[in-house]
Amino acid sequence: MKGTSWRRAAAAALAAGLLVAACGGSSESPAAGSELTTDPVTLTIQIFNAGGQAELEYRQAQAADFTALHPNVTVELVQSGNYIDTVLPQIAAGTVGDVIWTDTDTGFTQFAVAGAFEPLDSFIEADGYDLSPYPSALLKSFQVDGAQLVMPNSVLPFNFVYYNKDIFTAAGVAEPTSDWSIAEFVDAARKTADKGSKRYGLTLAWNEQYVAWMRMYGCELSNDDSAATEYTYNGAGCADAMKALDDLSREAVLNWSLGAGFGGLPEGDKAGEQNFSAGNVAMLISGTWESPAIIENSAGAFEWGAVSVPVEGNGKIQGAASGFGVSSTSKNKAWAWEYVKFLTDIEGQKSDATAGYNSSPISAVLDDVYCKSEALPLSKCEITKIGNEHIALEPIKGEWSEGFWGVIAPAFEGAFTADMQGDWQALLDDLVEQSTAAAPLQ
Repeated sequence: MKGTSWRRAAAAALAAGLLVAACGGSSESPAAGSELTTDPVTLTIQIFNAGGQAELEYRQAQAADFTALHPNVTVELVQSGNYIDTVLPQIAAGTVGDVIWTDTDTGFTQFAVAGAFEPLDSFIEADGYDLSPYPSALLKSFQVDGAQLVMPNSVLPFNFVYYNKDIFTAAGVAEPTSDWSIAEFVDAARKTADKGSKRYGLTLAWNEQYVAWMRMYGCELSNDDSAATEYTYNGAGCADAMKALDDLSREAVLNWSLGAGFGGLPEGDKAGEQNFSAGNVAMLISGTWESPAIIENSAGAFEWGAVSVPVEGNGKIQGAASGFGVSSTSKNKAWAWEYVKFLTDIEGQKSDATAGYNSSPISAVLDDVYCKSEALPLSKCEITKIGNEHIALEPIKGEWSEGFWGVIAPAFEGAFTADMQGDWQALLDDLVEQSTAAAPLQ
């Protein structure tokens, strides 16, 4: 997307008329009690960049297009890697950006509890903004006490398994298909690893993706994803999942920083997409957003494809939903709402889909744009539909982060880096008790 307007590029790619407007929601009327003044305005947009330089350049072009439509508005992007730890103190200090990106897996609950978001209901009502294209369950994922705090722009199933075709061929392993079993997945990881050449069979996009691995085995994190009252991540499939992942780490098949002591990446080195794009690993588990970065960073050095993670039995696919909200401390709320619409309306989502970022929750976008796009991987529509069918989100509860992540993150790090593998069932039983004591869900 270098040097190219994101909406002009989308229009060119969809010349058949799939884009019916070029300016998103920017022409809507201002919210009640607010005016879109022509005075100079600077909007700061707080984003988490999962797609590297390619995504940053895309978002910069996106911002430039908004300024072209509204010359009095300057848009500044503020990207953060360690997102929650960076943004929460800014929310407390009142220095967070005018528009805040969030997802159900990266900060929404914590941000909402901290008072980060301006309720959008008055803006929506004043504009007569049409919410009917958005799935009601997805809208509710970004509501607190019935108030809409964030407009969703994407559902994010973490079920893309990117695989290096050249490595599979050299190892004599058949290319995977989306109807494979967990046993076949694990077997392929072992067979494509080569300790002598420091080639790994599998890498995760980030360490905490062990939760996606647990879901794959049918592990339920709580008794109800939408209204959790109990932690259940010690139930059926959970210990089996963690033992299998721990085995792969200790065998130096799985390459991640938590397995550094067993032949994986040392602390501070890059894993995930960069490791896959360098040709050092056969498979990467992540989401659709990795595709543009893989295209750019692999530079055609090898052939690659993608399939879904295995879904069998009671297995689910861990995922998240992302969106943008208006900061409660913004001094430019009316313009911030305009930018939220610009990013999350149908046309904004069609442009994202054309560029290869995000899979829209709006069916018209998925079918009319994403599934028709020739951007790699060509299997992305099939994988996304499998992900959307089986997706499971984390409970949206204020207690969840403290009770779940606050307990398992340090415990899992210790277990995965211990010299000897422990009893995973006993550990999970103990951790569920700790979670219940630390932050009851009742």
